[in-house]
Amino acid sequence: MTQTQGIRDPKTGRFQTTTNNTTYKMVQFNNKRMGEHNRVVCIALNIPFIPKGFLIHHLDEDKRNNDIHNLALMSITAHNRLHSHEPWNKGIKTSKNTLFKQRESTDKHYIKLFKETSDLVATGITIKEAGKILGVGRTTVSLRLKRYKELTQKYE
Repeated sequence: MTQTQGIRDPKTGRFQTTTNNTTYKMVQFNNKRMGEHNRVVCIALNIPFIPKGFLIHHLDEDKRNNDIHNLALMSITAHNRLHSHEPWNKGIKTSKNTLFKQRESTDKHYIKLFKETSDLVATGITIKEAGKILGVGRTTVSLRLKRYKELTQKYE
């Protein structure tokens, strides 16, 4: 059985209905079917459901990363402002948005953190050796290098 999912038209901002399966992992919680990210926040905040007018935002924009530190409960208005889509937000720019500034500040913090890993690997040592020096696994080193590249391109 397929579920309907709302997707917005990029020009008008109106919903288009599709029959694609949702990309969110669905679970049962308090006798209701909901996204796993919603359940994680409900448990963390000790609430039975997400209040009307609010939703859960994935900070890293990865719908499968349902770690509590990656999830934020926010109003629908704040979420729309964060993504700054003109038809949804009546021209509000992200540069004026507090959440955008907070995200930018966090990204710049991670750029500094990941630069150390990048500089270490640039000396010619292997990723495995860099992981031993930094006290992390080689997968973490690889992810830091990837994220460092993404963030430096974003803020150049």
